[in-house]
Amino acid sequence: MDLESCESFGIKRFHLLNMIKRVISNPVLCMLTVACINNNVNAASDQIIQDCDDCPSLVIIPAGEIDIRVPPGVIGRAHNAGWYTRVSFARAYAIGVFEVTNEQWHACIIAGGCDQLDYDTTLNQQYPATKISWQQARKYNQWLSKKTGYNYRLPSNTEWEYAARAGRGMNRYFNVLPQDICDLGNVYDQTAERILAYNLDTLPCDDGKVSLAPVGEFEPNAFGLYDTIGNAFEWTEDCASPGNFDASGLPTNGDPWFVGDCSLRGYRGSSWLTNESTYLIESDRFRDLTSSEEDLGFRVVRDIP
Repeated sequence: MDLESCESFGIKRFHLLNMIKRVISNPVLCMLTVACINNNVNAASDQIIQDCDDCPSLVIIPAGEIDIRVPPGVIGRAHNAGWYTRVSFARAYAIGVFEVTNEQWHACIIAGGCDQLDYDTTLNQQYPATKISWQQARKYNQWLSKKTGYNYRLPSNTEWEYAARAGRGMNRYFNVLPQDICDLGNVYDQTAERILAYNLDTLPCDDGKVSLAPVGEFEPNAFGLYDTIGNAFEWTEDCASPGNFDASGLPTNGDPWFVGDCSLRGYRGSSWLTNESTYLIESDRFRDLTSSEEDLGFRVVRDIP
């Protein structure tokens, strides 16, 4: 059975694992579901790696290239409008399938490698770990590197963008209409405004989530990454510099930018508080590396030897 046959029964990729719990008592539907899972998971299984029981699952991102547009709204945008920098990735790398979870962060706490956060990480274990500074995220990667013998780190801005877009050359890291965003991620939608009443303009869709949600509950992109839209913003390695804002200064090999104000570090993506589709357009953003926000987490990158 192919994927199209599976989806003709209303079984979408990102619902397959959750559906097992609901269909096990229905032999026919169970058979269809298992066939679909085998079709999708087995095809990608050789691209997923996990270095230890407590380590994040990683997907291998193939070598390739992508055009990075100059972000809108920055100084010089009128002059540079339409310029692109082509970034080429000569080697594959591995990136977290999900954002680092509370459960994974807690394992680092127990091992003495990470700080206790200002909330109980034994609760909501499959939620993304948030309220984490760039410095704390770095400590987690140092712990993983020592534990596994591999080099774990934060992604560069362009590594994150390439993986989130699944290698596609477009000005967003997804390619859907605003009303369809809720199929792909947890954003500030009609449910959130109805319950929280922050009096914000909402995105024109409904994802059913009020605030932060467990990882992996929405559709993955073509590379198999979950939650690159919504849920939590994600730290990156780059320092704040004008080189991140114009075509002439961006490294063209995918490396992070280490020139400029390195007390400010990059973050990408969007969060459950993102309420405007324009904010989801590719853009470079930076925060103080000591910042810890309720909607800011991270996912890891691991170098492929």
